[in-house]
Amino acid sequence: MKKIFSILFFLAMAVSAYAQYATPALAERKGCTIKIDGEKLSHHEAELLMSNIGGEDYSAQWAKARGWRTAGISMIAGGGAIAAGGAVTVLIGALTSALGATVGAVAGATVGSIGGEEQAQQSASEAAQKGADAGKPIINGGLIAMGLGLATHIAGIPLTVVNSVRMSKLVDRYNEANEPSETKESGEVLLSFGTTRNGVGLCISF
Repeated sequence: MKKIFSILFFLAMAVSAYAQYATPALAERKGCTIKIDGEKLSHHEAELLMSNIGGEDYSAQWAKARGWRTAGISMIAGGGAIAAGGAVTVLIGALTSALGATVGAVAGATVGSIGGEEQAQQSASEAAQKGADAGKPIINGGLIAMGLGLATHIAGIPLTVVNSVRMSKLVDRYNEANEPSETKESGEVLLSFGTTRNGVGLCISF
């Protein structure tokens, strides 16, 4: 009876451990995350996955590239928002100048009419210029905001692209190190620690 229970026990252990002996699933980068068989890994799991690729630790490189990519995306979004706000400010300043010039011209002409037609024209011109100048600080502020926003937006693009490429290369390196065909062709048995189709743990590939 003991022998039967022992055999059944070892069979159960073999079946439950089979998933861990299976070939590791290939990874796929999605933005700042890694997916294994469609399941998204947490940041900690992704760094754990990168901590042992062919015996080398790439977790620090992954975390650094992920951080800079996130910063680049924030710069693109934030810079675009600032530039858009600056454009609206310029429009408001232009409307303020136009309205100020119109109101100033009417008021100046009205006041200046007391001194005759020539005085009215002069007063209207001066008042219109003052009204137009009222919108210049708003326009200048809007232009500065647009410039800063566009510069930030543009700077964020290469930052995002470069670090996206770096992250993709690290994922490719992981997949190359865990490519099933390589272990089969070489006839070697590979013991590694990483993510499998059934979780994270030791994996034997042969």
